Amino acid sequence: MPRDTERGAHDVLRAYLVRHKLKRSDQREIILDALLRSDRHLSAEELLRSVKRRHPEVGRTTVYRTLKLLTEAGLARELVIDGQSHYERGYLREHHDHFICTSCGAILEFTSPDIERLQEEFAARLGFAIEAHRHEIYGRCSRCGEADQPASPARPASR
Repeated sequence: MPRDTERGAHDVLRAYLVRHKLKRSDQREIILDALLRSDRHLSAEELLRSVKRRHPEVGRTTVYRTLKLLTEAGLARELVIDGQSHYERGYLREHHDHFICTSCGAILEFTSPDIERLQEEFAARLGFAIEAHRHEIYGRCSRCGEADQPASPARPASR
């Protein structure tokens, strides 16, 4: 992520803290940095492990509270799968949807102008004003789907 984008995210955090009369802390900044650097959807525990590698003083409660704060500030997005929260960067992030593997839990992002257009068309037909949406498709990723396939019988040698 470009440095100016990171700086912008930190500016958003500071403005949010001022607006809500909350204190700035190095630990909140560290947790935001770790989230901004990640290219995956992280559970709070995964984020905690990532942060603790460089900053062992950061505690579990701080990570959980900061993730809630970052989500409220629009800097993180929460995706709940089977009761487990996963977080991704929300700042300056284009809208996207998710394929979620029901076997291994992999989360794959995708965008589709066709799906977006169809949603708008259906909403217009129904007189519905879309404010936000989440599109999650559950199934099996290629790796898990292949693991379930029986091995193909050996092909006889051609003559």
